[in-house]
Amino acid sequence: MTDPGSRPFPVKGEVGVFHGDLYRTRPAAGLWPDIELLPEPDRPAPSGLAPREAVDGSVGYAVAPERLEAWYAVTWTFRWRGELFECTAAAPTTLTGHYLGSDEHFAKEHLKRRGIRYRGVFPREEVTELEEQREDLLQPLHALVRRLAEVDHFRPKIYAVYQGRTYEAAAEAEASGRIALTAGHDRPEGLAADPWDPSAEHFLAAPEQLDAWYRTHWTFRWQNGPFDAVGTVDGMIKGVYTGGSWGFADSWGLTDETGRDAAAETRYTAKVDLDSVTDLEQHRTDLLADQ
Repeated sequence: MTDPGSRPFPVKGEVGVFHGDLYRTRPAAGLWPDIELLPEPDRPAPSGLAPREAVDGSVGYAVAPERLEAWYAVTWTFRWRGELFECTAAAPTTLTGHYLGSDEHFAKEHLKRRGIRYRGVFPREEVTELEEQREDLLQPLHALVRRLAEVDHFRPKIYAVYQGRTYEAAAEAEASGRIALTAGHDRPEGLAADPWDPSAEHFLAAPEQLDAWYRTHWTFRWQNGPFDAVGTVDGMIKGVYTGGSWGFADSWGLTDETGRDAAAETRYTAKVDLDSVTDLEQHRTDLLADQ
């Protein structure tokens, strides 16, 4: 890729490399962290990948990030009369760009204002230092997936410790007063199988048989507001706002998940980038203390 006017790639966007070929990309809706490859109409579909049709009718091909040789964001910059611009459009004879400099006199004299930015259209022969800029997206995505996996995607979890081993457990004791532990087919010695469990993976323990029974959950702050984490969605952490300020919820566009049930407690949620939160902390609540 030596020129922003070349096809099939835009002057700004994301590019994935799969089996040595370059494709435009977009997030694979509902399949995070997968990425969809978007072949141009005159190019063959990526080998071995199934097509997925989006709401707008466009077709993409989902691929797991570990199968990509590269994935990066592309921008182009150039200079005109020594001043730096970000390329926003390319034609055979001209380049269009947003001004990145700080010379207000230059901008007012030579450029057109669009909102808070200045832009211009320039003959190609007057442009210098036309350069492609790449930002790696693949390694940060791998790092984010690892971070989320290490904390099981920030979901609240219930655990029980029996004879020194930790198992996932039910949040409440059943009618008999015993607690269901998920142990798979490796039956814990001394525990009875749950007779109502067709999978035969759950076993029942009396509270006094357990070394510990506890709940873990995460809290964080976003825009200085407090949240209880409930999991992740498409690589973003999702939290329930616990601050109680309608003004905060309205100002930051939180989602009202109360629904149509007028008797339900108001529940505002937000999905935000993991790197935008502060005070991310895990908590442990002892459940045996109440038994």
